[in-house]
Amino acid sequence: MISYDCDANGTYTPEEVIQGVISKCARQLGNPSSTHRGGQRAKATVEEARAAVRRLVGAYPGDTVIFTSGATEANNTIVASCARQSGRMVSTLIEHPCILEPLKRLLAEGRDVALVAPDAGCRISPEAIFEVLTPDTALVSVMAANNEVGVINPMLEIVRAVRQRAPHAVIHSDAAQFVGKVASDMQELGVDVMTLSAHKLGALSGTGVIVAREGISIAPLLVGGAQEGKLRGGTENVLGIAVLGAVADLIRLDLTRRISAMRIARDTFEDEIVRALPGCEVNAQSGLRLPNTTSLYIPGVRADDLIVALDLAGVLISSGAACSSGKPEPSHVLMAMGQASSRIRSTVRVSFRADSERSEILQVVTVFKRAVARMI
Repeated sequence: MISYDCDANGTYTPEEVIQGVISKCARQLGNPSSTHRGGQRAKATVEEARAAVRRLVGAYPGDTVIFTSGATEANNTIVASCARQSGRMVSTLIEHPCILEPLKRLLAEGRDVALVAPDAGCRISPEAIFEVLTPDTALVSVMAANNEVGVINPMLEIVRAVRQRAPHAVIHSDAAQFVGKVASDMQELGVDVMTLSAHKLGALSGTGVIVAREGISIAPLLVGGAQEGKLRGGTENVLGIAVLGAVADLIRLDLTRRISAMRIARDTFEDEIVRALPGCEVNAQSGLRLPNTTSLYIPGVRADDLIVALDLAGVLISSGAACSSGKPEPSHVLMAMGQASSRIRSTVRVSFRADSERSEILQVVTVFKRAVARMI
């Protein structure tokens, strides 16, 4: 039984919303490409969700909204699409692997790829981006907010730097962790393309989104069907898309309160946990961060062991390290920040929902303290 979900950046699903959408979709889970009544009902559901996503991210009516299987497919699509053009591909060392891996593949094939390092606070500076730009740069991809540390990048300033030196570049931002946690939209960021993940917003896993400004050309990664304006072949995940649409409207109408509630939860946790655990530190605490995310260094404790111990006690958190074939690898984000391996392996990520109660947070701190005491 899960008592406290403190991995809200990874998954958070309001059950009552999902149940309502499932009940509705059970009557209309047809193929949106079919011309019969059931298919047209499904198509209408998809279009309603598309409009809801457009409202949430502040897209214009003429902007393109494409549903995918997740942010990984969405980000791979953008990289592959821009790679069709000649010129440099620019990104950062702190991106999600679904950006870094396709770029590394291009680099191995001889493509000109530049990856910018963050500062010690995990911030990507406009000056650092400006330095690696060339006039023929095809793509600049910078995440709006980091998924591990929560630092928010100065996207508007980065966009200005790119427009100055590489006016023809497509500017993309992986906004999977940003949207729904910050009161800023696509127009304010100034980017050409934004990608999202449904389950990072609290909807179901298995749905992602590409939002592209009118006039930006997107080459499909998956072909073989005319779905999504011929930009993503394959029958749409109607249920996943419908839940995303419902969650998008809920977030948009309640965003100010949600941001405040998440920030109070995070700040309460950080204040209490630093007092409870001598020597622990919050990574990038002085920078501009997401309101709900804490990257916490706890000396003398292995992150993977702490995650297991807390899980057994009913508290879900995540690690700053990814696992491949059961072998823990240091977080590439924390490494890019210049942190030592010993510190990286003792860092965990804690992230809070908008409905987190103070009493719950204090209990989580108590569970943390007990678990750490048994491990040191």
